Amino acid sequence: MAVILLCGAAGSGKSTYARRLETDGWVRLCFDVETWRRGVRTLPAPPDLLPGIEDELEARLAEAVRAGRDVVVDLSFATRELRDAYRGLAADLGAVAETVHLPVDMSTALDRVRQRRDTGPDDYRLTDEVVRAQLEGFDAPTFAEHPLTIVDGDLVLRHARPADVGELLEFWSGSAENASRPQDSEVAVERLLARDPAAVIVADVDDRIVGTVIAGWDGWRAHLYRLAVGRDVRGRGIARQLLRHAEERLLDLGATRLDAMVLDGNEAGAAVWRAAGYAPQGEWSRWVKPVGPRQTPGGATVE
Repeated sequence: MAVILLCGAAGSGKSTYARRLETDGWVRLCFDVETWRRGVRTLPAPPDLLPGIEDELEARLAEAVRAGRDVVVDLSFATRELRDAYRGLAADLGAVAETVHLPVDMSTALDRVRQRRDTGPDDYRLTDEVVRAQLEGFDAPTFAEHPLTIVDGDLVLRHARPADVGELLEFWSGSAENASRPQDSEVAVERLLARDPAAVIVADVDDRIVGTVIAGWDGWRAHLYRLAVGRDVRGRGIARQLLRHAEERLLDLGATRLDAMVLDGNEAGAAVWRAAGYAPQGEWSRWVKPVGPRQTPGGATVE
């Protein structure tokens, strides 16, 4: 059973995405569907209708989750406050709500909405002024909100999941260009995800991992590492997108300075960091003490 909070401004493609899930058997909860069902043919809807619709959607969400149904909540979720509220509702029901954000640029949003003809709940007309106001005031989610998926064309950016551990290790073995780093292990990555489930951000194309970054946060310091992109998709700006989202997560968490692990000699990687405003800090050196796995009293290896 899954719960998706479908997040996006007018013209982002939310209705198309939600209807596809509905065709696959998901329960779709949609504010515009409810206003249309109540006879509203133009937006904005009368304010006195809104509380009743909100109460009904929340009740139907609870009913669907208790029945073990997959649910997509098709609202704009334009504020962190609303996303937090629905995540809390799902958590109270024993479910984890994943935010799926569909970003859209102003030109595309205006073009799509101008084609609407008020023929149904997914076709409400909006003025250009309303569309612009929605986009300009949209509080887009960051990867400080967990779990989050961003769908941008064929590129999907998302939090790593425990089920990704094997694929992550395989990807890093071929794309994380640092032969001197300690040997990765499933136990270590699983431990990282258990401690901070939002730390690892991955990029997918065609359902395969093509990029990663780890945005580590200990409550005081912010640390970026494992920025890697598959050789076959380099040049698309994926590293820049991963880095931007990692920075937004850390800033949301309260970071005041970001530091990064950059391999000496990796000029292509260094160029990405320099373009993002990073520079070597010459007065400090990194000191390392390899310790390796240790043995417990019973003889088991702990990594």
